[in-house]
Amino acid sequence: MRVTIFNLNNKTTYKDEYLKMIKVLNSKCLTYKNKNYNYFEFINTYLFNNWKFRGTYLDVYEYLEFIGVNINSRKINENSFINLLEFILNMNLLLSNIKIYSDEVKYNTKARSIIYHNIPLILERMGLEAYDLDDKIIISSIDLDYSELNELLPSNIYELIISYKSINNNSIKTKRIIIDKLFSFLEKDQDKYKSYNSSIYNTIKLVINKMGIRYEIDKKYSELSNYKLRKYYDNTFSMICYLINTENILKYKDSIRNE
Repeated sequence: MRVTIFNLNNKTTYKDEYLKMIKVLNSKCLTYKNKNYNYFEFINTYLFNNWKFRGTYLDVYEYLEFIGVNINSRKINENSFINLLEFILNMNLLLSNIKIYSDEVKYNTKARSIIYHNIPLILERMGLEAYDLDDKIIISSIDLDYSELNELLPSNIYELIISYKSINNNSIKTKRIIIDKLFSFLEKDQDKYKSYNSSIYNTIKLVINKMGIRYEIDKKYSELSNYKLRKYYDNTFSMICYLINTENILKYKDSIRNE
Protein backbone atom coordinates (compact mmCIF):
# COMPACT_ATOMS: atom_id res chain seq x y z
CA MET A 1 0.00 0.00 0.00
CA ARG A 2 1.47 3.33 -1.02
CA VAL A 3 2.01 6.25 1.36
CA THR A 4 0.09 9.30 0.19
CA ILE A 5 1.64 12.73 0.04
CA PHE A 6 -0.45 13.66 3.08
CA ASN A 7 1.31 11.04 5.20
CA LEU A 8 4.86 11.88 4.19
CA ASN A 9 6.96 13.28 7.01
CA ASN A 10 8.74 16.59 6.57
CA LYS A 11 12.04 15.94 8.35
CA THR A 12 13.66 19.31 7.75
CA THR A 13 15.40 20.74 10.80
CA TYR A 14 15.25 24.27 12.18
CA LYS A 15 18.65 24.84 10.53
CA ASP A 16 17.20 23.89 7.15
CA GLU A 17 14.26 26.20 7.75
CA TYR A 18 16.60 29.02 8.75
CA LEU A 19 18.70 28.69 5.57
CA LYS A 20 15.59 28.65 3.40
CA MET A 21 14.12 31.61 5.25
CA ILE A 22 17.24 33.76 5.31
CA LYS A 23 17.82 33.23 1.58
CA VAL A 24 14.42 34.69 0.80
CA LEU A 25 14.53 37.53 3.32
CA ASN A 26 17.99 38.62 2.18
CA SER A 27 16.67 38.98 -1.37
CA LYS A 28 14.56 41.82 -2.79
CA CYS A 29 11.40 40.25 -1.41
CA LEU A 30 9.13 43.25 -0.79
CA THR A 31 8.05 46.41 -2.54
CA TYR A 32 7.29 49.76 -1.00
CA LYS A 33 6.31 52.75 -3.12
CA ASN A 34 7.52 51.03 -6.28
CA LYS A 35 10.97 50.34 -4.84
CA ASN A 36 12.25 46.85 -4.02
CA TYR A 37 13.91 46.08 -0.67
CA ASN A 38 15.26 43.05 1.07
CA TYR A 39 13.33 42.35 4.26
CA PHE A 40 15.93 43.55 6.77
CA GLU A 41 16.75 46.63 4.73
CA PHE A 42 13.10 47.69 4.78
CA ILE A 43 12.68 46.96 8.50
CA ASN A 44 15.81 48.94 9.29
CA THR A 45 14.83 51.93 7.17
CA TYR A 46 11.16 52.29 8.06
CA LEU A 47 10.07 50.22 11.06
CA PHE A 48 12.79 49.54 13.59
CA ASN A 49 12.98 53.05 15.06
CA ASN A 50 9.21 52.94 15.63
CA TRP A 51 9.45 49.77 17.71
CA LYS A 52 9.26 50.69 21.40
CA PHE A 53 10.83 47.40 22.49
CA ARG A 54 14.09 47.97 20.62
CA GLY A 55 15.81 49.29 23.74
CA THR A 56 18.96 51.29 22.97
CA TYR A 57 19.79 49.46 19.74
CA LEU A 58 20.23 51.88 16.85
CA ASP A 59 19.61 49.53 13.95
CA VAL A 60 18.10 46.17 13.19
CA TYR A 61 21.46 44.49 12.57
CA GLU A 62 22.74 45.40 16.02
CA TYR A 63 19.53 44.08 17.55
CA LEU A 64 19.71 40.83 15.59
CA GLU A 65 23.24 40.32 16.83
CA PHE A 66 21.95 40.80 20.37
CA ILE A 67 19.39 38.00 19.94
CA GLY A 68 22.04 35.73 18.42
CA VAL A 69 21.30 36.10 14.72
CA ASN A 70 23.81 36.89 11.97
CA ILE A 71 21.86 37.10 8.73
CA ASN A 72 25.05 36.66 6.70
CA SER A 73 25.94 33.40 8.42
CA ARG A 74 24.66 29.88 7.75
CA LYS A 75 25.06 28.97 11.43
CA ILE A 76 22.39 29.42 14.08
CA ASN A 77 21.31 27.68 17.28
CA GLU A 78 17.75 26.77 18.12
CA ASN A 79 17.15 29.50 20.68
CA SER A 80 18.42 32.20 18.31
CA PHE A 81 16.25 30.80 15.52
CA ILE A 82 13.18 31.11 17.76
CA ASN A 83 14.28 34.66 18.64
CA LEU A 84 14.36 35.45 14.91
CA LEU A 85 10.86 34.06 14.38
CA GLU A 86 9.58 36.11 17.31
CA PHE A 87 11.26 39.23 15.91
CA ILE A 88 9.73 38.71 12.45
CA LEU A 89 6.26 38.26 13.95
CA ASN A 90 6.66 41.44 15.98
CA MET A 91 7.82 43.40 12.95
CA ASN A 92 4.80 42.14 11.04
CA LEU A 93 2.56 43.25 13.92
CA LEU A 94 4.21 46.68 13.93
CA LEU A 95 3.81 46.95 10.17
CA SER A 96 0.10 46.12 10.37
CA ASN A 97 -0.37 48.87 12.99
CA ILE A 98 1.18 51.62 10.87
CA LYS A 99 -1.30 52.29 8.11
CA ILE A 100 0.98 54.41 5.92
CA TYR A 101 3.23 51.36 5.53
CA SER A 102 0.75 48.49 5.71
CA ASP A 103 -1.30 49.88 2.82
CA GLU A 104 1.77 50.18 0.59
CA VAL A 105 4.04 47.24 1.43
CA LYS A 106 3.75 44.16 -0.78
CA TYR A 107 5.61 40.92 -0.04
CA ASN A 108 6.53 38.64 -2.89
CA THR A 109 5.02 35.15 -2.85
CA LYS A 110 7.92 33.43 -1.06
CA ALA A 111 8.24 36.06 1.67
CA ARG A 112 4.50 36.03 2.27
CA SER A 113 4.56 32.24 2.53
CA ILE A 114 7.36 32.37 5.10
CA ILE A 115 5.63 34.88 7.35
CA TYR A 116 2.03 33.75 7.12
CA HIS A 117 2.37 30.02 6.41
CA ASN A 118 5.80 28.60 7.26
CA ILE A 119 6.39 30.27 10.63
CA PRO A 120 3.14 28.94 12.21
CA LEU A 121 3.93 25.43 10.91
CA ILE A 122 7.52 25.59 12.19
CA LEU A 123 6.33 26.68 15.63
CA GLU A 124 3.76 23.89 15.74
CA ARG A 125 6.42 21.34 14.81
CA MET A 126 8.66 22.66 17.59
CA GLY A 127 5.87 22.50 20.18
CA LEU A 128 5.62 26.29 20.35
CA GLU A 129 2.98 28.90 19.68
CA ALA A 130 2.88 32.65 19.09
CA TYR A 131 0.77 34.54 21.63
CA ASP A 132 -0.53 38.10 21.40
CA LEU A 133 0.26 39.83 24.67
CA ASP A 134 -0.87 43.45 24.78
CA ASP A 135 1.16 45.17 22.04
CA LYS A 136 3.72 42.45 21.40
CA ILE A 137 3.91 38.84 20.30
CA ILE A 138 5.77 36.23 22.30
CA ILE A 139 6.65 32.66 21.40
CA SER A 140 6.31 30.09 24.13
CA SER A 141 5.17 26.54 24.83
CA ILE A 142 2.00 25.48 23.08
CA ASP A 143 -1.39 25.23 24.82
CA LEU A 144 -0.67 27.78 27.55
CA ASP A 145 -3.54 29.94 28.72
CA TYR A 146 -2.37 33.57 28.56
CA SER A 147 -5.74 35.18 29.18
CA GLU A 148 -4.83 35.60 32.85
CA LEU A 149 -1.65 37.48 31.97
CA ASN A 150 -3.63 40.46 30.75
CA GLU A 151 -5.12 40.95 34.19
CA LEU A 152 -3.35 41.32 37.47
CA LEU A 153 -5.72 41.27 40.40
CA PRO A 154 -5.35 39.62 43.82
CA SER A 155 -8.15 37.21 42.89
CA ASN A 156 -6.13 35.64 40.08
CA ILE A 157 -2.61 35.90 41.44
CA TYR A 158 -2.65 32.23 42.32
CA GLU A 159 -3.62 31.34 38.77
CA LEU A 160 -0.45 33.09 37.62
CA ILE A 161 1.51 31.03 40.13
CA ILE A 162 -0.06 27.83 38.79
CA SER A 163 0.74 28.93 35.22
CA TYR A 164 4.39 29.41 36.12
CA LYS A 165 4.60 25.96 37.70
CA SER A 166 3.02 24.29 34.68
CA ILE A 167 5.10 25.81 31.87
CA ASN A 168 7.91 24.04 30.06
CA ASN A 169 11.15 24.56 31.99
CA ASN A 170 12.87 25.91 28.86
CA SER A 171 10.29 28.66 28.29
CA ILE A 172 12.49 31.49 29.49
CA LYS A 173 10.38 34.24 27.89
CA THR A 174 7.21 32.93 29.51
CA LYS A 175 8.91 32.86 32.89
CA ARG A 176 9.99 36.48 32.44
CA ILE A 177 6.44 37.58 31.65
CA ILE A 178 4.82 35.83 34.59
CA ILE A 179 7.47 36.97 37.08
CA ASP A 180 7.03 40.56 35.88
CA LYS A 181 3.26 40.26 36.38
CA LEU A 182 3.71 38.79 39.85
CA PHE A 183 6.16 41.48 40.89
CA SER A 184 3.75 44.16 39.67
CA PHE A 185 1.31 42.69 42.19
CA LEU A 186 3.89 43.15 44.97
CA GLU A 187 4.67 46.70 43.84
CA LYS A 188 1.07 47.76 44.39
CA ASP A 189 1.59 47.26 48.14
CA GLN A 190 5.36 47.35 48.36
CA ASP A 191 5.50 48.77 51.88
CA LYS A 192 3.62 45.76 53.21
CA TYR A 193 5.76 43.22 51.39
CA LYS A 194 8.97 45.02 52.30
CA SER A 195 7.90 44.91 55.93
CA TYR A 196 7.74 41.12 55.72
CA ASN A 197 11.32 40.87 54.45
CA SER A 198 12.98 43.88 52.80
CA SER A 199 16.08 41.89 51.85
CA ILE A 200 14.05 39.36 49.87
CA TYR A 201 11.98 42.12 48.26
CA ASN A 202 15.13 43.99 47.13
CA THR A 203 16.69 40.78 45.80
CA ILE A 204 13.58 40.13 43.71
CA LYS A 205 13.71 43.72 42.45
CA LEU A 206 17.35 43.29 41.41
CA VAL A 207 16.49 40.25 39.29
CA ILE A 208 13.49 42.06 37.78
CA ASN A 209 15.50 45.13 36.80
CA LYS A 210 18.91 43.66 35.98
CA MET A 211 18.37 40.17 34.55
CA GLY A 212 16.22 40.71 31.48
CA ILE A 213 12.73 40.52 32.94
CA ARG A 214 11.64 44.15 32.75
CA TYR A 215 14.62 45.72 30.99
CA GLU A 216 17.60 44.58 28.96
CA ILE A 217 20.07 42.40 30.81
CA ASP A 218 22.61 44.48 32.70
CA LYS A 219 26.19 44.15 31.45
CA LYS A 220 27.17 42.57 34.75
CA TYR A 221 24.88 39.61 34.00
CA SER A 222 25.13 39.54 30.20
CA GLU A 223 27.36 36.44 30.19
CA LEU A 224 24.88 34.30 32.13
CA SER A 225 23.67 31.26 30.22
CA ASN A 226 19.95 30.70 29.71
CA TYR A 227 20.24 27.75 32.11
CA LYS A 228 21.63 30.03 34.83
CA LEU A 229 19.02 32.71 34.13
CA ARG A 230 16.23 30.16 34.43
CA LYS A 231 17.63 29.14 37.81
CA TYR A 232 17.63 32.77 38.96
CA TYR A 233 14.05 33.16 37.68
CA ASP A 234 12.88 30.00 39.48
CA ASN A 235 14.48 31.16 42.73
CA THR A 236 12.92 34.61 42.28
CA PHE A 237 9.55 32.99 41.68
CA SER A 238 9.93 31.07 44.95
CA MET A 239 10.77 34.29 46.83
CA ILE A 240 7.75 36.06 45.34
CA CYS A 241 5.51 33.18 46.42
CA TYR A 242 7.00 33.40 49.91
CA LEU A 243 6.14 37.10 50.21
CA ILE A 244 2.66 36.59 48.80
CA ASN A 245 1.99 33.80 51.31
CA THR A 246 3.58 35.54 54.30
CA GLU A 247 0.34 37.21 55.33
CA ASN A 248 -1.43 33.86 55.56
CA ILE A 249 1.57 32.29 57.28
CA LEU A 250 1.45 34.99 59.97
CA LYS A 251 -2.27 34.40 60.41
CA TYR A 252 -1.67 30.68 60.86
CA LYS A 253 0.99 31.42 63.46
CA ASP A 254 -1.30 33.77 65.39
CA SER A 255 -4.19 31.32 65.29
CA ILE A 256 -1.99 28.60 66.75
CA ARG A 257 -0.71 30.89 69.50
CA ASN A 258 -4.22 31.92 70.41
CA GLU A 259 -5.48 28.38 70.76
